[in-house]
Amino acid sequence: MQVNRSAARVFLGLMLLAVSVTGELCFASQEPREEPKAGDQSSPAAARTREQEHEISATAAAAAAGAESENAGLKKQLAGQQAQIEALVRTVEQLRQALEAQRRLLERLSGSAQSWSPLAPNAGEVASARPVIPTSATNSVSTPAALADHQGKGGGAAAVPAEMETIKGELEAVADSASQTNQRLTKLESNFADTQKQADAKVKGLGNFNFSGDVRVRYEPFFQEGAPHRQRERVRGRLNFVGKVSDEVSGGISIATGSLDDVNSTNQTLTGFFTRKAIGFDRYYLTYKPKWFKPLNLTAGKMVYPWYRTPLTFDNDVNPEGFAQTLSFDMKSPVLKNITLVGFQLPFNEASGAYDSFIFGGQLQTRWKFSDKATVGLYAAGVNFNRADPIAVAIAADTLKPSLANTNLLLTNAAGNVIGYASKYAYLDLIGQMQYNWSSRWPMTLTFNFVNNTRAINGERSGYWSEVTFGRLREAKDIQFGYSYIRIEREAVIGAFNESDLRASTNVKNHRVQLGYQTFNNVTLQWTMWLGKLADPFQNTSLVPSGIRSACTTAPFTNCRDSQLNRMQFDMIYKF
Repeated sequence: MQVNRSAARVFLGLMLLAVSVTGELCFASQEPREEPKAGDQSSPAAARTREQEHEISATAAAAAAGAESENAGLKKQLAGQQAQIEALVRTVEQLRQALEAQRRLLERLSGSAQSWSPLAPNAGEVASARPVIPTSATNSVSTPAALADHQGKGGGAAAVPAEMETIKGELEAVADSASQTNQRLTKLESNFADTQKQADAKVKGLGNFNFSGDVRVRYEPFFQEGAPHRQRERVRGRLNFVGKVSDEVSGGISIATGSLDDVNSTNQTLTGFFTRKAIGFDRYYLTYKPKWFKPLNLTAGKMVYPWYRTPLTFDNDVNPEGFAQTLSFDMKSPVLKNITLVGFQLPFNEASGAYDSFIFGGQLQTRWKFSDKATVGLYAAGVNFNRADPIAVAIAADTLKPSLANTNLLLTNAAGNVIGYASKYAYLDLIGQMQYNWSSRWPMTLTFNFVNNTRAINGERSGYWSEVTFGRLREAKDIQFGYSYIRIEREAVIGAFNESDLRASTNVKNHRVQLGYQTFNNVTLQWTMWLGKLADPFQNTSLVPSGIRSACTTAPFTNCRDSQLNRMQFDMIYKF
């Protein structure tokens, strides 16, 4: 309507200009014509005509400018209303999606409320299932089609408030429905919380325990010149219970398969005419970590190793018994990251009316970081066996049955009975380990362990274990392979406790090659090859295969040798 009024004003101005010009022309035709005087530029009538023309032109231009300004303002107002309408349409779409999600949620809740259980896997989802209603609901419209209909009928911007009032009422009804839904959800949450409290109370009666374990199945063939080939199938099962008694005290119990008189193996050979297999307590311990002094850690019982070592000195399946104290300090240095001190006292033979036997020792541990990819660990330990002779006596009496035959030098009495070891045993154990992360799935680890028995009876007192590994076995499709070389002299360590898969516990040279593949996150396939022989067959002729032993027991002994033992292990390991 404003556009039409502006056009009318312009038309009226033009009409007035035409009438005025026509009247002047008529008046001029009735007056007698006078000759202009010299020097006149125009007559008075012409001057009045020109003034009227200028006035009318100015009026028409002002009217046109006003109309153009009003048109521009109207266009801007309509653009703003259109933007508001588009925003309202988007809000309505969001509301529609929220209501649809609410409808689906209500259907699921109504179907599952009757059969709800505190142990159901998805019970915890109720707490986060509240529907969300847009906060600008009163600014919404019903549909884009309704808006187009209003504009098409000429309602324009004046009809929008009425439509918004209608939609406001609809949204208030929806909000009331959502409020009722929230009340139902709140009730379900309350019921869930009450049931959870009851379940927690029952669980607290047992303590806060976590369960884990593994099962390993192994096929193991042996090949050696001069000895019959051997093949055996073995299994291993372990189950761990670990829990926190309080924020400062924790503990654990583990059970494992294996012969109870074999200290360094949890393997169980599939033999014995289907008889039941033995299991035993592999660990049971308590740990105290005081809040008032966080670097301190005290552990007592049958536990994991409190110090860092390799199978050169103690097998991975051995769990020592006794007491351990650890002080660990994180450093602020950019290179030296941690210093740890460990002490341990491990009794292994209690004798009534005689002296007890035990191990005591300590270790200094340091951890260094030279870059984001390179870290180094350095470890120095002293391990002293106080009265180790009962170990040799127990092996001779067949009450202690290590996986490998004894190779240490023994002492015997006049009757030929074993009374102890010829050497005393106090280890100086030095370990260096470097890890370099080529990538997250391809770390490289270099390990070197040197041990020296400072109380050996002769020069056969040292040993070392060198190893390199590439890759990891953590997630599905991970690959790891590695190589180790082991050399142990006869009196370097006590053979009853170190690696049980070597050719011999001491007086040995051994290679190990490993390849592992992680088929699933909790399933590993692994192949291991052990290649070893006696370093000096004259020191342990009883271990030379019977087919070639005579060269070591009959003069002139020129061809005495030990053939290489090839031992392979094919493993499938499941962890839970």
